[in-house]
Amino acid sequence: MSSTAMHHSFQVISTAEHVPLARRETAKVLADWGLSEQLMDTACLIVSELVTNVVRHAALLSPTASVTLAVEEQGTLVLAVADAHPLKPRPLPAAHALGGRGLFLVDALVGEVGGRVEVVRDAVTGGKRIVISLPSALVPA
Repeated sequence: MSSTAMHHSFQVISTAEHVPLARRETAKVLADWGLSEQLMDTACLIVSELVTNVVRHAALLSPTASVTLAVEEQGTLVLAVADAHPLKPRPLPAAHALGGRGLFLVDALVGEVGGRVEVVRDAVTGGKRIVISLPSALVPA
């Protein structure tokens, strides 16, 4: 396992009003770390989509969502959003009128930059953590 050069965690309440808060906190931290604007925009969109999914699908069992941002020594940006709901999400094969655009979009963004998506079970909460790895995080802003 690689070591972490930078790390920041925070929690947001699982309501729609707190999604912009998660996005702003993510943008502020990544800007402070000197990441490129393009990577920051991608990361903020991913965090917004994942926190929105917690609000829409997990809030009943998870009143808060935990967000973790980290840059590993080799420059990989790791974004993680965790909740206490046991349902393991999966992106639909295509976006449609009834929903499914969130994880579909996240999957497309991550694939576009050669990143990785992983869903990890949390034995403590019974929920899960969606972990996104994006390469080349230490590109100057």
